[in-house]
Amino acid sequence: MDALLLFILIAVLALCALLWWRLGAALQRADYLEDKLEAMKHTLAVNRARLSLLERQAQALADALFEPLLVFNVGSTPYTLILLNEAAAQVFKMDLAEAQGRTVMQVTRHHEIDALVKALAHGEEQPETQIMIEESTFRMRGACFGEGSERLVVVALQDITELLRLARARRDMVANFSHDLRTPLSSIKLLIESLQMNLGRNPERDRKLLAKLAGEADSLHHMTQELIDLSMIESGRAIMRLAPIRAVEVIESAFKAMETQFDQKRLRVSYDVPSDLWILADSDQIRRVLTNLLHNAVKFTPAEGQVTCTARALDQNALIEVTDTGIGIPPHERTRIFERFYQVDSARTGGTNRSGTGLGLAIAKHIVEAHGGKIWAEAGLPPTGARLSFTLPLAEPPNAAQLTAERIALP
Repeated sequence: MDALLLFILIAVLALCALLWWRLGAALQRADYLEDKLEAMKHTLAVNRARLSLLERQAQALADALFEPLLVFNVGSTPYTLILLNEAAAQVFKMDLAEAQGRTVMQVTRHHEIDALVKALAHGEEQPETQIMIEESTFRMRGACFGEGSERLVVVALQDITELLRLARARRDMVANFSHDLRTPLSSIKLLIESLQMNLGRNPERDRKLLAKLAGEADSLHHMTQELIDLSMIESGRAIMRLAPIRAVEVIESAFKAMETQFDQKRLRVSYDVPSDLWILADSDQIRRVLTNLLHNAVKFTPAEGQVTCTARALDQNALIEVTDTGIGIPPHERTRIFERFYQVDSARTGGTNRSGTGLGLAIAKHIVEAHGGKIWAEAGLPPTGARLSFTLPLAEPPNAAQLTAERIALP
């Protein structure tokens, strides 16, 4: 009996030892698994941080682009957006937080973009196309990357509205320029033929024909000079020789240069400039600015209208204004008239008088800004009319000794 109890006791003790050993092994295994889990958590956190960093870097790179960019996940349906940059957010009026996870149509509301994404997702090559979004024209292209459930479609847009406008403006300028060249050339040819047939028979008539011939030649010179001036200014080859000059002298010179055009339309012209107003400027370049502004005023002012010019000191600048009683400039065109090749809407001219290169005011803007000034347009004399204003830095008048030396140095 005692032996049996002893055997049972030994068996219980052995079982307890075995259970204890297994418990220890289980605890060790649990510690190992806990360490493994912590390591996996750490790895997961690191990977998440790296993924977040990559997402931020991708977003930053996308936002650095000036043109709209969208990225869609096409690994499963429906195709949803995963990234868009700031330019795209402005075009589609939706930020990334709002757009992420939405379908192509929900984000873009544009069937052509939706069709492009679907075609690329199915492996179809798609050519570059043009689409309209509201009032802007975009060049659109796309590409598909990845395989299986990780396929992405990238859609890039480029706003070409201004490029198309410039292309149209250049075509219009060439057409206008060709017409404007043909008109004075035809007149010159007729005047020369008339002089050849009747030269010397009527001296007074000959003088009038020669005066008309000179006028047509001046028109040709003005047009070609505008093209040359803009080319030199934009290429940086135009040299500005700044010096103190009297504002009244350069304004008076510009008015004299325009006398023939004033007389042809019987315009009432005047200028009011203080004799002691000195500006720091290149006299030849500012004369060109004033001539272009006066030419613009003459062009859009009906016969027997009025053109005036005033100048005065304003803070550290001189404010010079050319005002006419013409048909005015619509508010939405008052900044655009200073663009290259821009022609005002035909409504302003009644569908006529759209001749010219469209460069005169662009040249004026370049010259004024090169002097450190500003130029702008606003309403002129009521009820219609336009006022073109610009500023130039004021200058201290030279002292008497400098003026005497300059006079002596003149040839």
